[in-house]
Amino acid sequence: MKTDPPSIRPTRAFAPRGERSLKPQGIGALEQRPRANGPILRVSGGADDEPEPAAPLTDAWLRALCIDLMGRPPLPKERAEWLGRQRKEFITAVLQTEECWAHWLREQLYYFMLIDQFRPVKTSLDEIPALLADRTITARYALHRIGLSSSFDQRNPGADTFVTVVMEQFCGIEVQRATRELELGKTAYDGSPGLFLGSMANNQSDVVRIAVRHKDAARHLLEREHLRLCRAALPRKARGKLTRKLHESPELFFELFEEWLHSEPYAARVEEGAPVENHVWVRMVFLDLSGKLPSSGDVEALRSALDGLGDPAPLRSAIVRMLLSSEGTRAPALSELKAVGNWVDGLFARLLGRAPSPQERTAFIAAAKAGDTGPETVLYTLMTSSEYDNP
Repeated sequence: MKTDPPSIRPTRAFAPRGERSLKPQGIGALEQRPRANGPILRVSGGADDEPEPAAPLTDAWLRALCIDLMGRPPLPKERAEWLGRQRKEFITAVLQTEECWAHWLREQLYYFMLIDQFRPVKTSLDEIPALLADRTITARYALHRIGLSSSFDQRNPGADTFVTVVMEQFCGIEVQRATRELELGKTAYDGSPGLFLGSMANNQSDVVRIAVRHKDAARHLLEREHLRLCRAALPRKARGKLTRKLHESPELFFELFEEWLHSEPYAARVEEGAPVENHVWVRMVFLDLSGKLPSSGDVEALRSALDGLGDPAPLRSAIVRMLLSSEGTRAPALSELKAVGNWVDGLFARLLGRAPSPQERTAFIAAAKAGDTGPETVLYTLMTSSEYDNP
């Protein structure tokens, strides 16, 4: 079994990019320098804020946007086509794709824990991404469809569990503080008519419909989607106004979603890096090594194994090591590299979204040239670093 030379092990945990100034101690000492270029846009999350003109796409921005919007790093052809072009142009283009909304749907199913044996396969939910891409339906309607699915029903059996999950996950209501509404919802679930969240409910479907259309559902959707994209809470001063607007006009979700990607909180997310869920990490690793996405079966198997651990870092490292020695994702041999320096520069840009420091460049070139396994050592070091795990 291969082991890492002591000199390439990371010497410090991940830190925000503005705080990274490590002195290299061999290949493992990534300096983790700030990587985002261009001005931070001045949008605080409110619908009335106007972003500044979009800056050009850097490696850091392109990687972050692809991961957040499509659940994967950029493809080689996307890097060739989009680097240096306007962020706004790229964001607008991606939000019109089915792939973007397929990832959004995956994130919603993951949020509702519709995974493993509860993951919907070949159901009517499969048409949601195309309908969202065309703006034929709204996010509220998509969530309604999820709540009515057999997967959701099977995942949450019985009146108490079902109504509790509907109130908490659709509306963000703490049932401990709303026990009366919980009992009313359970009564409606069992087929007895009554008021639930202020509207008449007669059955299980009505419970979902009323919850999804409730004002608290608009607020909760805004809060959790802003947190998911920007890794920051929705500003309190904007919350009430945006909730009223989205509740009255659910189609505004698309406009708000796009605006957040031009906002100051999202710019901070790109600058500082952010952790990703295991299912996204699996797609990252496969695509970064092979240029291709893994099968859904591979993603689910590895995701399930990683999710079952309190600390997935050791297994993530083992997966990287395994892939670097596997056909299709194998590290290149030293003899295959025509210009080692250019290869190292490309890896930093592609995997970390930044250029190496002069010290890092020297250390990594030397490591790559240190024998037949040198390129594998370089790739393993970069792809098991905290900076890689927080794109």
